[in-house]
Amino acid sequence: MIVHRNAGRVVWWLVGVVLVIAAIWGWPLITTPTLEHHFYGLFWYTMLGLGAAFWMFPAEQTLAGRHLRRRTMLLGLLPVYTREIDLAAFDRVTLEQDRSTIGADSLWVLFAGPDDQRFVFAHYRATRRGQAAATALAGRLAQQSGLAFAQLAPDNG
Repeated sequence: MIVHRNAGRVVWWLVGVVLVIAAIWGWPLITTPTLEHHFYGLFWYTMLGLGAAFWMFPAEQTLAGRHLRRRTMLLGLLPVYTREIDLAAFDRVTLEQDRSTIGADSLWVLFAGPDDQRFVFAHYRATRRGQAAATALAGRLAQQSGLAFAQLAPDNG
């Protein structure tokens, strides 16, 4: 069984800390008596609430036997939604790199099928360390699933 979790990574925790700091920083916007500040405070906390909603439901991908499973977890602990796909729908494990205009490119580890069906298993930044980790994960996925491993695909962007 191979599991890839988004929750628990350093970046995930840092985003949570930034959301808390932003909430504390915006508190004076709703505690002042002026209407303009209340309007901006309402907007500020609406955006923070939206960001927190995305943050608190990270995904977890699992390869177990002949099934791929994606679970949406509440704070990375409690499963909220599970989707399971049979591995027979795919014929290869591949890496795809998307160009980025700012910073490192995105590198995706995914299962691909003949009908252009895809299941994204993991995402990495396309740095040397990210490429090494993505290639190692894709190799392990191909070995455990018995599917072919297509090395880095041409750029999509």
